[in-house]
Amino acid sequence: MIITALTPIFAIIFVGFGLSRLPGSTPAGWSEIERLTYYLFFPSLLILRLSESNFRWDEVVELSSIVGLSLLVITVLIVGLRRFIAKDLGSMSSVYQGSIRFNTYIGLATIDLLFGDRGLTTAALCLAVYIPLVNILSVISLSLQGETGVKRLYTTVGSVLSNPLVVACAVGCTISYNNFSIPPVFESVLEILSQTALPLGLLAVGAGIRFTSIGEQSWQLAVATLNKLVVFPALVLFCCILSELDSHTAAVLVLLTALPAPPSAYILARQLGGNEGLMANIITCQTLAAFFMIPVWIEMTQRFL
Repeated sequence: MIITALTPIFAIIFVGFGLSRLPGSTPAGWSEIERLTYYLFFPSLLILRLSESNFRWDEVVELSSIVGLSLLVITVLIVGLRRFIAKDLGSMSSVYQGSIRFNTYIGLATIDLLFGDRGLTTAALCLAVYIPLVNILSVISLSLQGETGVKRLYTTVGSVLSNPLVVACAVGCTISYNNFSIPPVFESVLEILSQTALPLGLLAVGAGIRFTSIGEQSWQLAVATLNKLVVFPALVLFCCILSELDSHTAAVLVLLTALPAPPSAYILARQLGGNEGLMANIITCQTLAAFFMIPVWIEMTQRFL
Protein backbone atom coordinates (compact mmCIF):
# COMPACT_ATOMS: atom_id res chain seq x y z
CA MET A 1 0.00 0.00 0.00
CA ILE A 2 1.29 3.46 -0.92
CA ILE A 3 0.60 4.98 2.52
CA THR A 4 2.68 2.20 4.10
CA ALA A 5 5.53 3.04 1.73
CA LEU A 6 5.28 6.75 2.56
CA THR A 7 5.22 6.21 6.33
CA PRO A 8 9.04 6.03 6.77
CA ILE A 9 9.46 9.30 4.86
CA PHE A 10 7.03 11.20 7.05
CA ALA A 11 8.39 9.40 10.14
CA ILE A 12 11.82 10.91 9.37
CA ILE A 13 10.17 14.33 9.02
CA PHE A 14 8.69 14.01 12.49
CA VAL A 15 12.02 12.75 13.84
CA GLY A 16 13.47 16.03 12.58
CA PHE A 17 10.62 17.91 14.25
CA GLY A 18 11.29 16.13 17.56
CA LEU A 19 15.07 16.55 17.43
CA SER A 20 14.73 20.27 16.69
CA ARG A 21 12.71 20.70 19.91
CA LEU A 22 15.30 19.03 22.18
CA PRO A 23 17.07 21.30 24.72
CA GLY A 24 20.47 21.06 23.00
CA SER A 25 19.09 21.82 19.55
CA THR A 26 19.44 25.32 18.10
CA PRO A 27 17.68 26.97 15.12
CA ALA A 28 21.09 28.09 13.84
CA GLY A 29 22.33 24.49 13.69
CA TRP A 30 19.30 23.31 11.72
CA SER A 31 19.61 26.32 9.46
CA GLU A 32 23.15 25.27 8.56
CA ILE A 33 22.03 21.69 7.87
CA GLU A 34 19.34 22.99 5.54
CA ARG A 35 21.80 25.37 3.89
CA LEU A 36 24.27 22.53 3.22
CA THR A 37 21.49 20.36 1.83
CA TYR A 38 20.15 23.15 -0.36
CA TYR A 39 23.49 24.39 -1.69
CA LEU A 40 25.56 21.19 -1.83
CA PHE A 41 23.83 17.84 -1.35
CA PHE A 42 20.73 18.35 -3.49
CA PRO A 43 22.58 20.06 -6.35
CA SER A 44 25.00 17.10 -6.35
CA LEU A 45 22.06 14.70 -6.69
CA LEU A 46 20.51 16.70 -9.55
CA ILE A 47 23.77 17.05 -11.48
CA LEU A 48 24.48 13.34 -11.13
CA ARG A 49 21.01 12.23 -12.27
CA LEU A 50 20.65 14.71 -15.13
CA SER A 51 24.16 14.06 -16.45
CA GLU A 52 23.33 10.33 -16.66
CA SER A 53 20.02 10.86 -18.44
CA ASN A 54 19.51 10.58 -22.19
CA PHE A 55 16.56 12.93 -22.54
CA ARG A 56 15.41 14.41 -25.82
CA TRP A 57 14.67 18.10 -26.20
CA ASP A 58 11.16 17.31 -27.42
CA GLU A 59 10.59 15.83 -23.94
CA VAL A 60 11.68 19.13 -22.38
CA VAL A 61 9.33 21.05 -24.68
CA GLU A 62 6.44 18.73 -23.82
CA LEU A 63 7.06 19.01 -20.07
CA SER A 64 7.43 22.78 -20.37
CA SER A 65 4.08 23.08 -22.13
CA ILE A 66 2.31 20.98 -19.48
CA VAL A 67 3.85 22.80 -16.53
CA GLY A 68 3.56 26.21 -18.18
CA LEU A 69 -0.12 25.80 -19.05
CA SER A 70 -0.96 24.50 -15.57
CA LEU A 71 0.88 27.39 -13.91
CA LEU A 72 -0.89 29.87 -16.20
CA VAL A 73 -4.34 28.50 -15.32
CA ILE A 74 -3.70 28.43 -11.55
CA THR A 75 -2.21 31.95 -11.70
CA VAL A 76 -5.22 33.34 -13.61
CA LEU A 77 -7.54 31.59 -11.15
CA ILE A 78 -5.82 33.08 -8.09
CA VAL A 79 -5.55 36.58 -9.61
CA GLY A 80 -9.21 36.47 -10.68
CA LEU A 81 -10.32 35.53 -7.17
CA ARG A 82 -7.84 37.74 -5.31
CA ARG A 83 -10.59 39.88 -3.72
CA PHE A 84 -12.00 36.77 -2.07
CA ILE A 85 -8.63 35.32 -1.00
CA ALA A 86 -6.74 38.13 0.74
CA LYS A 87 -6.97 41.90 1.17
CA ASP A 88 -3.23 42.61 1.29
CA LEU A 89 -0.51 41.70 -1.21
CA GLY A 90 1.70 40.14 1.47
CA SER A 91 -0.90 37.50 2.31
CA MET A 92 -1.81 37.11 -1.35
CA SER A 93 1.79 36.35 -2.30
CA SER A 94 2.04 33.75 0.47
CA VAL A 95 -1.13 32.03 -0.75
CA TYR A 96 0.28 32.10 -4.29
CA GLN A 97 3.61 30.60 -3.21
CA GLY A 98 1.71 27.97 -1.25
CA SER A 99 -0.31 27.14 -4.37
CA ILE A 100 2.57 26.53 -6.79
CA ARG A 101 5.81 25.76 -4.94
CA PHE A 102 6.79 22.26 -3.85
CA ASN A 103 9.10 20.57 -1.37
CA THR A 104 11.84 18.89 -3.41
CA TYR A 105 13.13 16.96 -0.39
CA ILE A 106 9.87 15.08 0.17
CA GLY A 107 9.36 14.64 -3.56
CA LEU A 108 12.67 13.04 -4.40
CA ALA A 109 12.61 10.83 -1.31
CA THR A 110 9.14 9.57 -2.29
CA ILE A 111 10.10 9.09 -5.94
CA ASP A 112 13.27 7.23 -4.97
CA LEU A 113 11.21 4.91 -2.79
CA LEU A 114 8.47 4.27 -5.37
CA PHE A 115 10.33 4.42 -8.71
CA GLY A 116 14.04 4.01 -7.91
CA ASP A 117 16.87 5.43 -10.02
CA ARG A 118 14.71 5.73 -13.13
CA GLY A 119 12.23 7.84 -11.20
CA LEU A 120 14.98 10.10 -9.85
CA THR A 121 16.31 10.69 -13.36
CA THR A 122 12.82 11.56 -14.63
CA ALA A 123 12.25 13.79 -11.59
CA ALA A 124 15.50 15.65 -12.24
CA LEU A 125 14.34 16.39 -15.79
CA CYS A 126 10.94 17.60 -14.52
CA LEU A 127 12.69 19.81 -11.97
CA ALA A 128 14.85 21.35 -14.70
CA VAL A 129 11.62 22.67 -16.21
CA TYR A 130 9.61 23.27 -13.05
CA ILE A 131 12.05 25.04 -10.70
CA PRO A 132 12.96 28.10 -12.85
CA LEU A 133 9.30 28.81 -13.72
CA VAL A 134 8.07 28.51 -10.15
CA ASN A 135 10.89 30.67 -8.78
CA ILE A 136 10.29 33.41 -11.34
CA LEU A 137 6.56 33.54 -10.57
CA SER A 138 7.11 33.46 -6.79
CA VAL A 139 9.59 36.35 -6.84
CA ILE A 140 7.32 38.39 -9.12
CA SER A 141 4.36 37.88 -6.79
CA LEU A 142 6.41 39.08 -3.81
CA SER A 143 7.91 42.01 -5.72
CA LEU A 144 4.55 43.48 -6.74
CA GLN A 145 4.19 45.28 -3.43
CA GLY A 146 7.66 46.83 -3.39
CA GLU A 147 10.22 47.08 -6.15
CA THR A 148 9.23 48.17 -9.63
CA GLY A 149 10.73 48.39 -13.10
CA VAL A 150 14.40 47.53 -13.52
CA LYS A 151 14.89 46.80 -9.81
CA ARG A 152 12.13 44.18 -9.87
CA LEU A 153 13.68 42.64 -12.98
CA TYR A 154 17.09 42.43 -11.26
CA THR A 155 15.51 40.82 -8.20
CA THR A 156 13.68 38.23 -10.30
CA VAL A 157 16.62 37.35 -12.55
CA GLY A 158 19.07 37.34 -9.63
CA SER A 159 16.86 35.03 -7.57
CA VAL A 160 16.56 32.52 -10.40
CA LEU A 161 20.21 32.59 -11.48
CA SER A 162 21.46 32.27 -7.89
CA ASN A 163 19.16 29.34 -7.09
CA PRO A 164 21.50 26.34 -6.62
CA LEU A 165 18.87 23.91 -7.89
CA VAL A 166 18.45 25.92 -11.09
CA VAL A 167 22.23 26.02 -11.55
CA ALA A 168 22.51 22.28 -10.89
CA CYS A 169 19.78 21.53 -13.47
CA ALA A 170 21.56 23.70 -16.04
CA VAL A 171 24.90 21.97 -15.39
CA GLY A 172 23.40 18.48 -15.51
CA CYS A 173 21.47 19.19 -18.73
CA THR A 174 24.58 20.66 -20.37
CA ILE A 175 26.67 17.59 -19.51
CA SER A 176 23.98 15.26 -20.83
CA TYR A 177 23.25 17.24 -24.00
CA ASN A 178 26.92 17.42 -24.98
CA ASN A 179 27.55 13.76 -24.07
CA PHE A 180 30.28 14.72 -21.63
CA SER A 181 31.52 12.21 -19.09
CA ILE A 182 32.15 13.29 -15.52
CA PRO A 183 35.63 12.14 -14.45
CA PRO A 184 35.36 9.06 -12.17
CA VAL A 185 36.79 10.87 -9.14
CA PHE A 186 34.28 13.72 -9.37
CA GLU A 187 31.47 11.28 -10.09
CA SER A 188 32.34 9.38 -6.92
CA VAL A 189 32.32 12.63 -4.94
CA LEU A 190 28.91 13.57 -6.33
CA GLU A 191 27.59 10.09 -5.55
CA ILE A 192 28.69 10.30 -1.91
CA LEU A 193 27.32 13.83 -1.47
CA SER A 194 24.01 12.91 -3.10
CA GLN A 195 23.45 10.01 -0.70
CA THR A 196 23.08 12.44 2.22
CA ALA A 197 20.63 14.73 0.41
CA LEU A 198 17.38 12.85 1.04
CA PRO A 199 17.68 11.93 4.76
CA LEU A 200 19.09 15.32 5.76
CA GLY A 201 16.51 17.08 3.61
CA LEU A 202 13.66 15.25 5.33
CA LEU A 203 15.06 15.98 8.80
CA ALA A 204 15.34 19.66 7.83
CA VAL A 205 11.70 19.65 6.70
CA GLY A 206 10.67 18.40 10.13
CA ALA A 207 12.81 20.97 11.90
CA GLY A 208 11.22 23.68 9.76
CA ILE A 209 7.67 22.87 10.86
CA ARG A 210 6.41 25.73 12.99
CA PHE A 211 3.00 26.71 14.29
CA THR A 212 2.06 30.37 14.60
CA SER A 213 -1.22 31.92 15.62
CA ILE A 214 -3.78 31.16 12.93
CA GLY A 215 -6.13 34.02 13.81
CA GLU A 216 -7.88 35.16 10.64
CA GLN A 217 -5.72 32.95 8.40
CA SER A 218 -8.02 29.92 8.24
CA TRP A 219 -9.55 30.96 4.89
CA GLN A 220 -6.15 31.63 3.27
CA LEU A 221 -4.82 28.34 4.68
CA ALA A 222 -7.76 26.45 3.19
CA VAL A 223 -7.36 28.12 -0.22
CA ALA A 224 -3.58 27.48 -0.41
CA THR A 225 -3.95 23.85 0.72
CA LEU A 226 -6.84 23.16 -1.66
CA ASN A 227 -4.98 24.77 -4.57
CA LYS A 228 -1.72 22.92 -3.92
CA LEU A 229 -2.98 19.46 -3.08
CA VAL A 230 -6.14 19.29 -5.24
CA VAL A 231 -6.51 21.96 -7.95
CA PHE A 232 -2.94 22.17 -9.25
CA PRO A 233 -2.33 18.38 -9.44
CA ALA A 234 -5.69 18.00 -11.20
CA LEU A 235 -4.65 20.59 -13.80
CA VAL A 236 -1.31 18.85 -14.41
CA LEU A 237 -2.96 15.42 -14.66
CA PHE A 238 -5.51 16.79 -17.13
CA CYS A 239 -2.71 18.30 -19.27
CA CYS A 240 -0.78 15.00 -19.13
CA ILE A 241 -3.85 13.15 -20.41
CA LEU A 242 -4.39 15.67 -23.22
CA SER A 243 -0.75 15.48 -24.31
CA GLU A 244 -0.72 11.66 -23.98
CA LEU A 245 2.40 11.81 -21.82
CA ASP A 246 3.78 8.39 -20.94
CA SER A 247 2.49 7.03 -17.63
CA HIS A 248 5.86 6.94 -15.86
CA THR A 249 6.75 10.59 -16.56
CA ALA A 250 3.19 11.68 -15.81
CA ALA A 251 3.23 9.89 -12.44
CA VAL A 252 6.47 11.62 -11.44
CA LEU A 253 5.28 15.05 -12.65
CA VAL A 254 1.90 14.82 -10.89
CA LEU A 255 3.59 13.62 -7.69
CA LEU A 256 5.95 16.60 -7.75
CA THR A 257 2.99 18.91 -8.24
CA ALA A 258 1.08 17.41 -5.31
CA LEU A 259 3.84 18.18 -2.79
CA PRO A 260 3.58 20.72 0.05
CA ALA A 261 5.28 24.11 -0.11
CA PRO A 262 8.97 24.11 0.94
CA PRO A 263 10.66 25.88 3.88
CA SER A 264 12.44 28.14 1.36
CA ALA A 265 9.02 29.72 0.65
CA TYR A 266 9.01 30.99 4.25
CA ILE A 267 12.51 32.41 3.85
CA LEU A 268 11.54 34.14 0.60
CA ALA A 269 8.40 35.59 2.19
CA ARG A 270 10.46 36.94 5.10
CA GLN A 271 13.10 38.46 2.83
CA LEU A 272 10.73 40.09 0.33
CA GLY A 273 7.93 41.26 2.60
CA GLY A 274 5.37 38.48 2.35
CA ASN A 275 3.17 37.31 5.21
CA GLU A 276 5.70 34.98 6.85
CA GLY A 277 3.36 33.80 9.63
CA LEU A 278 0.78 32.72 7.06
CA MET A 279 3.50 31.08 4.96
CA ALA A 280 4.72 29.06 7.96
CA ASN A 281 1.20 27.81 8.68
CA ILE A 282 0.62 26.95 5.01
CA ILE A 283 3.82 24.85 4.93
CA THR A 284 2.86 23.04 8.14
CA CYS A 285 -0.75 22.29 7.13
CA GLN A 286 0.22 21.17 3.64
CA THR A 287 3.00 18.91 4.95
CA LEU A 288 0.56 17.15 7.27
CA ALA A 289 -2.14 16.86 4.58
CA ALA A 290 0.28 15.67 1.89
CA PHE A 291 0.72 12.32 3.66
CA PHE A 292 -2.89 11.52 2.72
CA MET A 293 -3.07 13.31 -0.65
CA ILE A 294 0.08 11.99 -2.34
CA PRO A 295 -1.25 8.39 -2.45
CA VAL A 296 -4.52 9.70 -3.91
CA TRP A 297 -2.74 11.37 -6.83
CA ILE A 298 -0.48 8.39 -7.46
CA GLU A 299 -3.60 6.22 -7.66
CA MET A 300 -5.39 8.74 -9.91
CA THR A 301 -2.44 8.88 -12.30
CA GLN A 302 -2.27 5.10 -12.52
CA ARG A 303 -6.00 4.92 -13.19
CA PHE A 304 -6.17 7.52 -15.98
CA LEU A 305 -2.83 6.89 -17.75
